[in-house]
Amino acid sequence: MKKQFKGAICAAVLTVAAAGCNNFLKGGDLTTDPNNPLNASPKQFFGSVQSNLWQMQSGDLARLTSLWMQQTIGVARQMLNEYQYNGVVEGSFDAEFSRAYQGGGRLDLLKIDSISSIFGDSLMLGVSKIVEAWMIGTDADIWGDIPFSQADSFSVYKQPVLDPQQTVYTDVQNLLSEGIADLATGAGVGPEEFDLVYGGDPTKWTELAHTLKARFFLHTAEQLGTPAYQSALAEAALGISSNDNDYIANFSGSQALESNPWWQFVDANGPTGRSGDLVAGPSFLSNLMTSLSDPRRADYYDIGNEDTGDFSAVRENPTYPQPFVTFNENLLIMAEAQFQTGNPGGALTTLNQERAAWATTTPWHSAYTLPAIGSSSLSAIMTEKYIVLFQNIETWNDYKRTCIPNLTPVNNSQGGVIPGRLLYPLQERQTNPNIPLPSQQPARNWNDPNPCT
Repeated sequence: MKKQFKGAICAAVLTVAAAGCNNFLKGGDLTTDPNNPLNASPKQFFGSVQSNLWQMQSGDLARLTSLWMQQTIGVARQMLNEYQYNGVVEGSFDAEFSRAYQGGGRLDLLKIDSISSIFGDSLMLGVSKIVEAWMIGTDADIWGDIPFSQADSFSVYKQPVLDPQQTVYTDVQNLLSEGIADLATGAGVGPEEFDLVYGGDPTKWTELAHTLKARFFLHTAEQLGTPAYQSALAEAALGISSNDNDYIANFSGSQALESNPWWQFVDANGPTGRSGDLVAGPSFLSNLMTSLSDPRRADYYDIGNEDTGDFSAVRENPTYPQPFVTFNENLLIMAEAQFQTGNPGGALTTLNQERAAWATTTPWHSAYTLPAIGSSSLSAIMTEKYIVLFQNIETWNDYKRTCIPNLTPVNNSQGGVIPGRLLYPLQERQTNPNIPLPSQQPARNWNDPNPCT
């Protein structure tokens, strides 16, 4: 039975991979009737969605942000060019932009919504809305203004407009709230065994949704200030309450469709590997952890071990369970929000609670006893978060908001700053006149008007 299920997931991944070659808002699949329950069950669609989400959070975008946040180093071919900023052009991340929309993204999520509504499966509907918000919000973080309100029907909107980033963030918050409300009904069966993280547990999904709401509120704080931090704090109080409820991708083997994407890329024997293109260090982060005598460095790095690209054996592993949203992040969101709303004492308590949590082994880290921090500061909170979120896209959002840590750009090709957004994908611009030319695109998104200098 497990082998059959595993095969179904692999097949779903192949579907996602194939879809990645097509324009995300153009194609026959977008006119397929989502109301026909005979097409597939919501659970089967969810298998594809889950695989796509994991790839989105641990694939090309995660590698890029790890390079720009100087947690890793690009040393050859495209990784060297990306590390030096000048290798990121219009066509670099076409497939990553489209993940949120096509097969394995919104296309399948809307089918899940439609079928789940027909059969009264509010648990499935709630999970679907939470994942959709997460994926669409990720695209908004990176590209700013994106299609959303008109990106649900090619037959109606052949050239969807770009919704303002701030509007998309509001839509993301609404989706998460709707998902939480759907889960609260307890109606239906949900994804059950097709959910390889939570097994369809509505309590865990609800906590994840609150942490995601807190995360996305933080992303508006540079523009909205104290109210955004207050909202983030309120949501984090309802967020992931222990490491038992962490959202972690569980990889099962060393084949291309079942292994950790980081291992696939870094390992010399990985099925899709580019061994030597990207290495873990000695990067800014590894040197920082050395200077702090941080014992967690052993979980991240093994500098000098060329066989693992300077990654530790823990991280450079085909079945390493990659953490995406965790109890630790939730506590650090709370600490930042407490500090920024005038409660440095509460922030210090929360920061040290997060550090104390490392004393217990979790699937994604070994046990480490960390000394308590003596005084509260934004630098202490964000430096801790920078360390905790190793290999996580969220580090770029944190840096753009707080300019911590104080990174020196690797060159001056971007005017002496680390890039603040990616160019829209070439493929979509060629078919949608609402996508502006590169020369007409902003250097920064609405939520991040001020570069870190």
